[in-house]
Amino acid sequence: MAITLTFPDGGALVTGGTGRVGEGIVRQLATADVPLVFTYRGNAARAGELESELRTAGHSVWAQPMDMEDSASIQAALDRVAAECGRLSTVACGAGVIVGFNKLADFAVADVERFVNGDALGYYRIFHAAIPMLRANGGGSITTCTTIATRRVIAYDGISPFSKGSVDALVRQIAAEEAEHGIRCNSVAIGWVESRTIAEVRGQTPPAPAEPRTEIDRMIVLMNQMLHIVRLGRPCTPEEAGNVYAFLASNQASYVTGQSIALDGGALL
Repeated sequence: MAITLTFPDGGALVTGGTGRVGEGIVRQLATADVPLVFTYRGNAARAGELESELRTAGHSVWAQPMDMEDSASIQAALDRVAAECGRLSTVACGAGVIVGFNKLADFAVADVERFVNGDALGYYRIFHAAIPMLRANGGGSITTCTTIATRRVIAYDGISPFSKGSVDALVRQIAAEEAEHGIRCNSVAIGWVESRTIAEVRGQTPPAPAEPRTEIDRMIVLMNQMLHIVRLGRPCTPEEAGNVYAFLASNQASYVTGQSIALDGGALL
């Protein structure tokens, strides 16, 4: 007999729904008939297209602008879930702040402060607003994104694990403290998620420069590293990322909490 994922009553908030990971989550939860509100920050046109496509296909999906640095907009997004779906049961964070690429000590302190305020503290703002609603509803799940770079050094990607390391700690603490309220909390450590095929990536990635001087150069070095270390030999698709989030939100993951699932294609091996 096939295993079918089932989900608690209520709806989901999916953050960053126009990004690669976020869109994958939106599509897979919608396919599983989970009603949801997905958020976007700047790409209103893409959000409208995705909402229209999925609603035309019969799914209960709503787009909502949200800024992870604005607690009022976070609360508005959560309230939209309650209004449209009856109750909040699931939070799935699929995106954070855009990452810069440089040696960690070469970032300006002000740039690091801005990144951590939007990234690590952004996730905290979401957790802080969502947990009282989940407690009141008898429980639910939170799944957020972190990075494999907390476990393996990725070239010029130091600012991300600097921030996401605190998110890993946040996930463990919330999982321990909120278990009594029936709230599960997990993370997905993102490695390399792409909409492009591996052939397209290889064809569009030049050799790593011997002396990287620009951020583009540093991104090329990083991409060459990922091409080398991912043992499955290809990027994760947005749909595959969405599948992991869907499982962690499902009733079938009811005994999974405080965990970080590495979505890495074997890069950490």
